[in-house]
Amino acid sequence: MKFCSLGSGSSGNCYLLSDAKETIIIDCGFNASEFERRLKRFEINPSSLTAILLTHEHDDHSKSIFSVAHKLKIPIFLTHGTFKMCHKKITKSLQLDLRFIKCLEVFRIGNISVTPIPVPHDAREPVQFKFQSNGKTFAIITDLGFGNKILLNEIHHLDGLILESNHDDDLLKQSRYPKSLKERISGMYGHLSNQESAKILNNIDTKRLSWLGASHLSKENNTAELVTKSWQKVLKNNLIDINIIDQDNGVNWVSL
Repeated sequence: MKFCSLGSGSSGNCYLLSDAKETIIIDCGFNASEFERRLKRFEINPSSLTAILLTHEHDDHSKSIFSVAHKLKIPIFLTHGTFKMCHKKITKSLQLDLRFIKCLEVFRIGNISVTPIPVPHDAREPVQFKFQSNGKTFAIITDLGFGNKILLNEIHHLDGLILESNHDDDLLKQSRYPKSLKERISGMYGHLSNQESAKILNNIDTKRLSWLGASHLSKENNTAELVTKSWQKVLKNNLIDINIIDQDNGVNWVSL
């Protein structure tokens, strides 16, 4: 099993996960032309893509997902709540294969087992995903305000993890953002701060991790140095590198 990110941040998020037969897109928050440009940069043939997973309706995750699915003729897996909130993006001209999923109900795409994990976020039935294939377990966990017990139980033993670390509390407080936006971001249904993401790492078995990445960093309210410093305090595997997944470059293919 291997994975990459075409980019992560408030301007767009997209990940790919692949095994010997399947290559899955997780979210597509870039417009269609930018998505295709980034695929070319990573030397990914669009015809190799076999399915799309959508975590929630926010534009930085769903922008072109329906037009991409239509063009590539591949199914989209999403919750009923997400579908209801995305109705305006689905025009009559799009021919879509929609497959509805339920929280914590495992499904398969080829040999890849997928678990949709419910998360506290200000969206309609949002989920994040855990993947299992060939004895390896990997999860992408972003867009949530805190790590609840359900999440911690699902990601306790992983071989690889991408985890949001959106903002530093002090930088957010000092930023020029309006008060309402600051409260949304830092709230229980907003985004993970460095402190909250570190709490998650402190409550799972990080000794088993062979790869760890930080994603969805705010350009205005965080730095790679602050994330690294926060996470290093709690990691039980002191030898593991902390990889920063940024908006412009993402991260190239990583094999577990």
